[in-house]
Amino acid sequence: MSDPQQNNADATSQPAWNAVQYEAALAHLYKLQEQIESLRDAIPSVVRPLTRPITNKPQAYAQIKKAAVGATDELNAFRENWMSEKTQSLLVRSKESYEKDDDLGKANQVARWGWEDYVPAEDVRDEGKK
Repeated sequence: MSDPQQNNADATSQPAWNAVQYEAALAHLYKLQEQIESLRDAIPSVVRPLTRPITNKPQAYAQIKKAAVGATDELNAFRENWMSEKTQSLLVRSKESYEKDDDLGKANQVARWGWEDYVPAEDVRDEGKK
């Protein structure tokens, strides 16, 4: 009789990735990091109009509203990206990989910067079809 835990582990584990898939994952994580860093200014951008002398109340209200809507839009875009199937599957894969091999020393060999300009090969092929 087969072990049900082994069957479950086989069903949830994913096939090995090639270099292109790893690079695409790094580019995706880099974009998430950029979104997080841009959210650091969300609250200050809403408060900033309040720190100036108010000479025109409707104009001050419009500035505060614009800043609040902009911050909300950025937060919603990040939330949508974070909750996307792509991000969640990447997080699951990362957890599985860490459980298999918890030596993170290999990560020191991966460039920390430069992934923002990376375009996965499948995206390049898709652009040619448009």
